[in-house]
Amino acid sequence: MEILFENTTKYTKSIYDKFLNFHRKKYHFSYMAYSILAIAFILLCIVIQVKAHNLTFAILVCFGLVAFVFWRFFRPISQVSKEYKSDKIKGQKPFTFKFYDKFFTIQDDKQFSKIKYYQLYRVFETTDFFYLYIDKTHSFLVDKSCFKEDNWENFSLFIKKKCWWIYRFVKTHKN
Repeated sequence: MEILFENTTKYTKSIYDKFLNFHRKKYHFSYMAYSILAIAFILLCIVIQVKAHNLTFAILVCFGLVAFVFWRFFRPISQVSKEYKSDKIKGQKPFTFKFYDKFFTIQDDKQFSKIKYYQLYRVFETTDFFYLYIDKTHSFLVDKSCFKEDNWENFSLFIKKKCWWIYRFVKTHKN
């Protein structure tokens, strides 16, 4: 099987910061809107239970509200903090991406994964990166400047064709 494109991106704190900034700009509004609607619904349930003099259930729903707020707002903060402390970021671990016609592979010093293009959730191209999302919160970061033979323009055309239904170009300021 012929390798069409190869890229080795070193995951550093600055690269991860760029990704977090991109992700926040892209998904922050919908995440917050969903959270506010859920909180409003839970508060409405509490008010209805208090008016119905069902205080035990109202207290239980209050505990549910507190748990939701912690899960929705503090869990992502702890996940990002944990990621910053990971060997991947602290050790500036390089990941090698090899793109073939039907799939691509990701390899580091410990792991090897093979992913078919249809398994991707979203593909974003920015000025500096390709973000290959595998779900709503996890993405492979592919630095344009790290392509072997400096052919990121050809890769852009290739990934647009392979993932036309999920591909988006997002204009960002070059850092």
